[in-house]
Amino acid sequence: MSETPPGGAVHRMGADVPRSMAERMRQLRRRGFVGRATERAAFASALRGDHDAPRVLLLHGPGGIGKSALLRRLADDAEDLGHTVTWIRGEYVESSATTFIAKAESVWAAARPVLLVDGFEHCQVLETWLRDDFLPTVPEDTVIVVAGRQRPEPHWTLDPGWRPLTLAIGLEPLRPLEASYLLRDRGVPDSLHAAMNRFAGGHPLALCLAAEVAAETPPGDAAWEPSPDIIETLLARMIDRVPSAAHEYGLRLCGHVRHVTADLLRTGMSEPEARTVFDWLAALPYVEPGAHGLVGHEQVRDALDSSFRWRDSVAYAELHVRLWRHLGQRASTAPPGSATVITAEHLYLYRYSAHEFGDLFEAQPAEALYERDYTPEVRDEVLRLAREDQGETGARLVAYWLDRQPEAFYVYYRSGDLTPVAFFAWLRLRPGTDDWAGDPALAAVREHLDSTGDLNPGEHVGIARFMVPTPSDEDYTTGATGATLHAAHITTATLRGQGRLAASFVVAAGLEVVAPRLEYFDFRLLRPMPELGDGGWGIFVHDWREVPLTEHLDRVVSKFGWATSADTSGTAPEAARLPQHEFFEAVKQALLDWHDDGAIAANPLTRTYGDSDALRAAVTAAVDALRADPRHVKHQRAVRATYLDRRTTQEAAANRLGLPFGTYRRHLRTGVGQICTALWDR
Repeated sequence: MSETPPGGAVHRMGADVPRSMAERMRQLRRRGFVGRATERAAFASALRGDHDAPRVLLLHGPGGIGKSALLRRLADDAEDLGHTVTWIRGEYVESSATTFIAKAESVWAAARPVLLVDGFEHCQVLETWLRDDFLPTVPEDTVIVVAGRQRPEPHWTLDPGWRPLTLAIGLEPLRPLEASYLLRDRGVPDSLHAAMNRFAGGHPLALCLAAEVAAETPPGDAAWEPSPDIIETLLARMIDRVPSAAHEYGLRLCGHVRHVTADLLRTGMSEPEARTVFDWLAALPYVEPGAHGLVGHEQVRDALDSSFRWRDSVAYAELHVRLWRHLGQRASTAPPGSATVITAEHLYLYRYSAHEFGDLFEAQPAEALYERDYTPEVRDEVLRLAREDQGETGARLVAYWLDRQPEAFYVYYRSGDLTPVAFFAWLRLRPGTDDWAGDPALAAVREHLDSTGDLNPGEHVGIARFMVPTPSDEDYTTGATGATLHAAHITTATLRGQGRLAASFVVAAGLEVVAPRLEYFDFRLLRPMPELGDGGWGIFVHDWREVPLTEHLDRVVSKFGWATSADTSGTAPEAARLPQHEFFEAVKQALLDWHDDGAIAANPLTRTYGDSDALRAAVTAAVDALRADPRHVKHQRAVRATYLDRRTTQEAAANRLGLPFGTYRRHLRTGVGQICTALWDR
């Protein structure tokens, strides 16, 4: 940003037009950007269209290594040269090819288009589709940069068509001189650079966080030495310096939700405070502006959330319930353009459930499914899947609905394969249509409406009709098939349909498996349906005329272990009268403190079990009991390796078990949830 020298004016392009805050932030980011000369040079060559230049750059590296910062700088470089930049953020796409296409729509109309995809690890399941289906359709002069945590598939370079057009780059830590420049730009004295960089190892996020607490180091002291647990240590020191209770509430939100907005901030503060705190959060080094609000770095979000849960479990639970109710209500009343985003935020809160069902809403593993809208070209494949799963009768019913509501069907594909492997349908039915008679499942729907009162004008019922192939018990736990996507579709349709949706129905096989799960989501069994064939079919209902949204939200949040102390009835024995969420937190704390006798003795559950030895015995029995169920052996191993066997870190436990870290964390989360539930039930 130029300054006017004394005694005269300097006229520059745009000098008479006030800059926006976005432009000011852009200039400051450019000034603070360091390194990545090789990557920028490759990108510049692609923009020029050099003969041997790649058209697709595949950036990969661990969290906090600077992928997003580099993409922002590449966007600036491209715009400076007159290119039109389109951004896609993987966390907003997840497993939907349809959403990806919609967000990339401007590429086809742009002059000299550049497509930047950040956070590709959130939609890694689309990689084969991206390479084989999507990218061949973009204009020839498009330059594409995809950034994610995982290495790209080898097919990019094995394919003779893609090999000369593709360059994969693994981002490395900053070199010492680059690290020093970054620290100097943040006001860190040169005397501390060497110690800080030894600690951070050139990791940009670690360097930025270290710089934030450098002011606490006495002048001239070069022995800067925090503990090895980098993110948690630095954040803990920063949290201690939060200016006010409103700012602390903002940090709690930053750790607990995916996007912080002024609307969410207003759930805990006044309008003026919300504006102030929003600006303060936006200036933090680990918070970035996103398409739908402020986004904390994933590692930082986890650390913030863990810290606040540990500091004040009661306030933590109250925050969760408040956000759950607020987002549920907002999703039901928001206009179509924003309802999808708000619903996604509401679904995000499921991952904090102490129950195993919270894993359904975790980020999908690489082998999970991605979704595309149904098109007539895949009709034969869809009918083949229906026939294999439900026989000729099931296939005829699928064909019946494909002819009447093709828009109700969603088709799923496995990463690395462009052949459909699953599908789902959410039917919408209104009075006065002739669709009811052709499907025996709808007889129960008709019976329910006859007994409770027919629909009013403008109302409809929604029916989750086909989940093919039929999910197994393991699928509902791991989300390995479409179980996750089915649950998300039903929840989204439910929240967005409020005011017009009179009742929601789910037609499902395997009553013994499905019934307990749907009960958690406030669906009751309407009746078994043997007429649909073998497999224990049944139909479930939630009637919104009987149990409206507000009551439904409270029911579900309490079933998932998040009732606040004010919502909890005092039916437990006096010695054990803890709200469920506090009980679960105490179990988790006991696991964390397993090798600390003093901490175990201070655990509130010692009042329930008598003493620390009895508490340890109860927890050990619950852990070992998981081995009796083959589905939970892997979960038991994760819990034992992390907490009971020895003091260790989660990374070390994952390595000992030979598991990818994401898989290990899912196993650990499910195991801990099972133990909490088992102890509570007893």
